Amino acid sequence: MSIRFRLTLLLCILFASSIGNVVFTFVLEDYGEEKLKWVIHTHEVISVSDNLLSTMTDAETGQRGFLLTGDNNYLEPYYFGSVESTKLLDELVQITIDNPNQQQRLKIIKVLMNKKLSELKSTIDLMQDGNFDKALNIVKNNVGKQHMDDIRNELTAFNHEERLLLEQRKGDFRENRAQITTLVMIEFFSFVFLGIITALFIKGSLFNPMKLLMKSTSKMEKGEKQDVSDLLPNDEMGYLLSRFYKMSVKVLEKNETLTYNATHDELTGLRNRVEIHNEINNAIMYLENTNRKIAIIFIDLNKFKQLNDTLGHDAGDFVLKETSDRLIGSVRSSDVVFRYGGDEFIIVIKRFDDESQIKTMVKKIVSIFESPLLFRGNTIDISLSMGIAISPDDSINSDEIIKYADIAMYEAKRDNETHYKFFDRSMAKCLDDNQT
Repeated sequence: MSIRFRLTLLLCILFASSIGNVVFTFVLEDYGEEKLKWVIHTHEVISVSDNLLSTMTDAETGQRGFLLTGDNNYLEPYYFGSVESTKLLDELVQITIDNPNQQQRLKIIKVLMNKKLSELKSTIDLMQDGNFDKALNIVKNNVGKQHMDDIRNELTAFNHEERLLLEQRKGDFRENRAQITTLVMIEFFSFVFLGIITALFIKGSLFNPMKLLMKSTSKMEKGEKQDVSDLLPNDEMGYLLSRFYKMSVKVLEKNETLTYNATHDELTGLRNRVEIHNEINNAIMYLENTNRKIAIIFIDLNKFKQLNDTLGHDAGDFVLKETSDRLIGSVRSSDVVFRYGGDEFIIVIKRFDDESQIKTMVKKIVSIFESPLLFRGNTIDISLSMGIAISPDDSINSDEIIKYADIAMYEAKRDNETHYKFFDRSMAKCLDDNQT
């Protein structure tokens, strides 16, 4: 068997192997994009479910406030919660149409919501007609409370199933990325192996490209992009080496894009809620055995829905992007700003010593948002409500610390005298009292 024949055979094997691996890589990439879409879809379902429970709570809070005080201002959250909860339920039905179990659970939730909303409406109608005692008796019999507890339990079960799906889909996505990485490594080592065998049959022009390949390996492992086509010899081996590099760079870029899209908000570019618990838990672990603390600032844009309804979603998107820019400009480089969902943002303040530092930072945020925006000739004021929870003082659990900051934010929203409040245990007690 001649040397030329052996070299030709090896080159054919190398080329066929490279083409096969590239084709399979692109198939895996398309599959990975589909998995990413399901991860994002499941996050959307959970977010809408959380908002549904929140709007039902708003409706109930408005009803209780009206019955206790007779103040018509409490009817605003009642009407808003009643209308919005129905819209959110319809949205949940649409986006879970592929899941029969969740559809069945949503039918149960719809029946319970109709009963709860009917109870709320009847008590408000009685109160407006002057029949306070009848309205109070309806509340005291706890039927409405039972309906609300059942709704909360069903939504908790609904969210639990979605979170199981989320973990499964995140696992599928991570497995896909691992498969792509493994395939790239197999492609690389296959090429090196066949290249070394080929080097036994030729001299000169082969050795220089091989040396260049070995020197560039460390750069590729670090994720550095490179184009070596101009440095390789103008022959068949140079062409194959150049194709390999370009294909490897393309796979690397695709992996980076998938990872970025899974962990960042498309509109604002901020990190999304996917890794927020890891970020908080890591920050808490880092501060163990020290006297330093972290703070979670839960931020909500006031009257954002009214803005969307009045000026349109383009104006809403403009406000969200401007809000993210201002928040980034108001914190330290070590702190992290997340878009948690809708018009909600979370800032993780790392490593501070005294509560006064957080107050200074929050006041700075308030001052930065004092300047209005101009959108297509319309002047828009951005108003924030902020809740702050501190770890380890309030909790060392990421779920709890976010929940407490959320509770404090709603307390700030109810208080027209301030833009922010720090969480304290009395707020949680008030929440429990309202739920009962």
